[in-house]
Amino acid sequence: MKDNILVLEAKESNYEELREIFFTVRRNTFHWIEPETLKLSDFDESTKDELILVASIGNKIAGFISIWVPDKFIHNLFILEDFQGKGIGTVLVNEAIKMVGLPLTLKCVKSNINALNYYKSHNWKIEREEMGSEGLYYLMKYSNQS
Repeated sequence: MKDNILVLEAKESNYEELREIFFTVRRNTFHWIEPETLKLSDFDESTKDELILVASIGNKIAGFISIWVPDKFIHNLFILEDFQGKGIGTVLVNEAIKMVGLPLTLKCVKSNINALNYYKSHNWKIEREEMGSEGLYYLMKYSNQS
């Protein structure tokens, strides 16, 4: 499957589909957020001035990653449910590493068990726990390829 994944920098023409992915994945998995507070435009606010890489399989966008480059901070990593567990997140993270280097950091809401398990299984380390607008989260760091 990983061989079929094409990763490119996002273009303006991708944004409508990326807004849908961002909205849909959050609505379906972020049970700690009131669904009626989610908007398609949240994507634009959440990725402003960030490097956005898009993963496609065939002609279908499967997910994206957005990085705040000055801090090598992954702000968003979203994969459509149908494409989860196929290595797409790993491919996106590896492309981010090629473009911005290590170490990478991110915040993972403690309630987001699936994401937390994914990061732990891919050698991300919890640096600290903090309180944020969406509840407790872990600041996580990735500094090696092992």
